[in-house]
Amino acid sequence: MLSARRIALLGDGQASVGRHDGDPALAHKTIAEWRSASHIRHIRRSITWGASLLALATLAAGPAQAQDAEPEGAEPEVGFEPGRGFRLTSADGRFELTTEVRGQIAYELRGTEGGPWQHQAQIRRARASFAGHTFDPDVRYSLEIALSPADVGISRSITEEGPTRSPLLDFYVQFTHLRDLQLRVGQYKIPSNRQRVTSSGDLQLVDRSILNAELTLDRDVGFDLRSPDFLGLGKLRYYAGLYIGRGRGARGLDEPSVLALARIEILPLGLFDDYPEVDFERGPPRLSIGLGYAYLENGRRDRGILGEIPTDEGTTDSHHVYADLVFKWRGFSALVEASLRQGHRDPGGATDPMGNLLPVSDPRDGVGANVQAGFLFPGVPFELAGRYALIRDLGQSSMTDRNELTVGASYYPGRHPYKIQLDYSRLWSDTIDRGDHRLRVQLQVSL
Repeated sequence: MLSARRIALLGDGQASVGRHDGDPALAHKTIAEWRSASHIRHIRRSITWGASLLALATLAAGPAQAQDAEPEGAEPEVGFEPGRGFRLTSADGRFELTTEVRGQIAYELRGTEGGPWQHQAQIRRARASFAGHTFDPDVRYSLEIALSPADVGISRSITEEGPTRSPLLDFYVQFTHLRDLQLRVGQYKIPSNRQRVTSSGDLQLVDRSILNAELTLDRDVGFDLRSPDFLGLGKLRYYAGLYIGRGRGARGLDEPSVLALARIEILPLGLFDDYPEVDFERGPPRLSIGLGYAYLENGRRDRGILGEIPTDEGTTDSHHVYADLVFKWRGFSALVEASLRQGHRDPGGATDPMGNLLPVSDPRDGVGANVQAGFLFPGVPFELAGRYALIRDLGQSSMTDRNELTVGASYYPGRHPYKIQLDYSRLWSDTIDRGDHRLRVQLQVSL
């Protein structure tokens, strides 16, 4: 075994390796692989980079090691905020954990003119979330799990045997060291249509519109770059992301797919908390305008990363466009959304039992709009709200036209964390007098 080894660079760019085992005589051997001087320079650069990285790692580890020991006698901070959960913070502030539990108990009655009526009572949503920061206040994380039957994909407990989705909704890490260039990576709601990104616990009516049900992109796994206050102007946000394009809970090797997205939000009157619906602050005029575009290549389902697998088992390349506006002023709030989806089908070659190719399904091309507004009465936590939403197909599409007209009333004894909501909807395809009636009542409580 060699006790020592040295590399001697020769004047002609060659290299020699010397070996000695206590003997003053050195044996030299020329190595053919290192004849080129460029190889030597490459080695030098590699050594330099390695030494530099080691030095940086040592410098970075030094302060961290110094912070590992908390001040003697210091105790973690424990706090509680109604509706926002418990918060535990380490004495040195490097670690924080906030927990929240939220549930929705809902009743729905639905029927048609002269037709059968059906009803259901359910735990519409049951969520537990954990968030905070770790090792550094600028290394933030969020974890949310879903526990109700609807959350895990059981739509009819009478006929279905068990869950069809993972209970994991979100898990991501966000690095916020740079205001204008923050990185988020993991599984989460991608910034597509505004109402989808708004939490289901912060809605003005019992649930989201038919635009969201048809045209949203929902959750996916990937990363984005973003800024909550670009350039520090107090008027601008942006998002730019790449995702795997397979949706929530995707697992297993598959042919490559990708979802690329960009979104910008302009707040001309200044930054405010524009995603939660309802104007509890009753402040001066506030306005937020959002524009977004996404491209999905090799989408596996008929609504992009949501919906059903096409009967021909092919894929769809699709374009998605989103535009929205939020306005709040002295208890009045309004939301306007518009969305478009247009795609190209790539047949999959599926066959029937006789070996014949199945017909190629049309893409679900279409547009949608949602107009919603409400007024929170002064002095009492009571609000009236209404919504009109529509879906229209485009060209040769497998999507059908739909309409929604909803009116509702909400009572907020604890704002969004504790509220009771009632709404009535008329849902139709062709004419309003031939649609469905829908009545919903929902109680939400958050800890």
